Amino acid sequence: MREQTDRFTTSKSESMLGAGRRRRAGGLVLGAAILALPVVAAVVAGFQGPLFGLATAPNGDVLVADASVGVISIRKHKVGDSISLPNITDVSPIGRRSMWAITGAGDAADRDTGQGLHRISRGSSRKVVNLFEFEMASNPDGNLPFDSNPFDVQAMGGDTALVVDAGANDLLWIDNQGHVSVLAVFPDELVSTDNIKNLAGCPDSMAFFCGLPPMIPAQAVPTSVAVDDDGNIYVGELKGFPAPTNESNIWRIAPGASWAMCGSSPDCTKVFDGGFTSIIDLAVGPDGDLLVAEMDEASWAAVEIFGTPTGGTVNACDVHAGTCNEIVTGIPELTAITVGKDDDTLWVTRNALVPGAAEVVKFDLDDDSDSDSD
Repeated sequence: MREQTDRFTTSKSESMLGAGRRRRAGGLVLGAAILALPVVAAVVAGFQGPLFGLATAPNGDVLVADASVGVISIRKHKVGDSISLPNITDVSPIGRRSMWAITGAGDAADRDTGQGLHRISRGSSRKVVNLFEFEMASNPDGNLPFDSNPFDVQAMGGDTALVVDAGANDLLWIDNQGHVSVLAVFPDELVSTDNIKNLAGCPDSMAFFCGLPPMIPAQAVPTSVAVDDDGNIYVGELKGFPAPTNESNIWRIAPGASWAMCGSSPDCTKVFDGGFTSIIDLAVGPDGDLLVAEMDEASWAAVEIFGTPTGGTVNACDVHAGTCNEIVTGIPELTAITVGKDDDTLWVTRNALVPGAAEVVKFDLDDDSDSDSD
């Protein structure tokens, strides 16, 4: 990610389970409840962290992308086997013992630090393509310096995968021979600097941020990809510096898109024009709802720069009606979500950016009780 630190770090904050509620944010109407308010069913600890991705395997195991270790499996609410792949940012299963995985930029997105797509089979991994080299050769968004930080991967079967590169601001289609095609490129957007100034205590603090103009361009920083049953591809934005609130978009990309310039091409259009803050993950939930994870309601800058997080949120959204409902709120350092194999559970990361304190929490989606999290 060009305009922010590439590895999230901050202090631990408390967890809170908020009541499901409606809200209005920017131009987005968050409306009638879609999923019942979940309650905590299990908490799994014992990760080195930071954690950047979750996925559900065909056998029901939850796979965790632990940047210090690699792929770690959760089975029966306990940490299980691991596959070594340091700097991993996400994983997407293909079969019982095969999966796609990506490695990110670590601390230097403008250099080759191992960014790439990997194919894992029977416990061993093979690097399929070097994505920093692809960025240097193609640079789809045209920004300099070259920047690659692959952040989310979605298996499209055993032969192909989708990858969103948060540094390069693009969505890539990659086959198992390492051939890369650009499906979509995400544009910069003019946004307000009010949030970063408020976080910095302007004007009294006299911080650097206080001198920023009212509006500046921000890069999209796409962090998440999900595919619905019709093959439509959805991509969510974190939104780069100055870390605005309510400005993260969700885009829908046509399955046959090629070099679609989002915002001007009919193959890449906004499903939600803002209304979210610092989107960090997407998943397709029960009944086809799009689950949207916001890293922190005060933006990623509150977590990464100022250490004043307020907690992240998971929303259930009807993409056709344009309505969303908050189902879990106040999750500290939320970075990833996945729906359990039975569709009745939601797994989320908590304290994900604190090495040694990161957890994965399981919520029951079909429980109507009002219990609080532990």
